[in-house]
Amino acid sequence: MTGKIAGFDFGCKTFLTCSEGFEIKSPLFLKQSLKELKLASRNHSRKKKRSNSREKARKNLVRVHEKITNRRCDWFWKLAHELTDKYDYLFFETLSLKGMKRLWGRKISDLAFAEFLKILDFVATKKGKVVSYIDRWYPSSKECSECHHVLDKLPLDVRYWICPNPSCNARHGRDENASLNIKRAGSLSLGLDGVRQSQTATVV
Repeated sequence: MTGKIAGFDFGCKTFLTCSEGFEIKSPLFLKQSLKELKLASRNHSRKKKRSNSREKARKNLVRVHEKITNRRCDWFWKLAHELTDKYDYLFFETLSLKGMKRLWGRKISDLAFAEFLKILDFVATKKGKVVSYIDRWYPSSKECSECHHVLDKLPLDVRYWICPNPSCNARHGRDENASLNIKRAGSLSLGLDGVRQSQTATVV
């Protein structure tokens, strides 16, 4: 047990932004293999129906899909072990995946946030660590992590902002700020104010 806690913010450009000062980029396995997948799909569709060559092409298409899934799953397991080795308490926002898919489509499927969280929950339980989720409507991106002033609105394309509170004026990166607020909200919800905080920033 490390006694450390951390908050994590999911994103499309950065898979995870951690409150402890580092980001984790997604390999985007589907995007990497898109050319190979399109070629296999085109080859399958051009074969004569119920022919042996079409069946071979179908099996090849299945293998390409399985390769993408297996690579992503392997990366998820390794990441889950890495994070649970570092932290005892890991806090995340509650995601609206259906809404995200409507906005960003295939990229959300490629990131597979829900699949990662299932694996992380399993690994954390085995190790006696805690994965917890903050309220879905908590304004983690719009709240200043310094003075807790909450903005009326914050468009998705705004990545950096300055707190309008005259006594604060803190400059925030959207994702970094959200991860700090997620950590704080999660800690308060579980009464972890006295838990030792991580002081080390690590690059993954």
